[in-house]
Amino acid sequence: MKMSALVSVLALAGCAAPPPEPAPAPAPAVPVQVECGVASPPGCREPAVPPALLTWEQKMKGEIDEAEALRLRAVEAMSALPAKQRIKEGSKTMTTEQVFSTSQAPATRAMPVLDSVSLDLPWAAKSRQEHKDAMVAIKDIATMMADNRGGATIYVTVSPRDLRAKKVNTNSGTAPTEAGNPVEVKKSADKNVPAGVEHFVIQAKPWPSRID
Repeated sequence: MKMSALVSVLALAGCAAPPPEPAPAPAPAVPVQVECGVASPPGCREPAVPPALLTWEQKMKGEIDEAEALRLRAVEAMSALPAKQRIKEGSKTMTTEQVFSTSQAPATRAMPVLDSVSLDLPWAAKSRQEHKDAMVAIKDIATMMADNRGGATIYVTVSPRDLRAKKVNTNSGTAPTEAGNPVEVKKSADKNVPAGVEHFVIQAKPWPSRID
């Protein structure tokens, strides 16, 4: 055997064949999510909220924000007066939850909506311009509610003692907004209202539950 051939044989004998490349690991199975419903499995996919309900939810939030801004305007109108002539603590914008439905699936959604705004105005400031400015804000709250919903009510409650002193009458009535929607004013006496205070509750008419 020629030397060159022997060297070639020895060289080949000393080289191991390269190991085969390992097979790629199988990709993990991706679980198929199902939409949540009654007795749904953990990790289920919540169905998308339809655009009509999302738009309506933003509208409800905008109404709440507007009512709160008007309430703050009434409070600020009297904030520079002496303490006994300012709007009493505890005035607030109140919300409730209402379920709305649409023809788009899923068909219903519960969301917070404006319910009412309450403020206590002291008699001591009744002749002041600041009190008049606060009353304009109260009128604007009622107008906003009535024009959004087709109607609103202003409840005015005083103490029986103030009623006997003829500081207020209990004449009620209804007046339209410029857009023609009714705002009803209802006056009454209640022993739970402290003397020297007019308790206002501006109540919104409920929204229809169907939005399309």
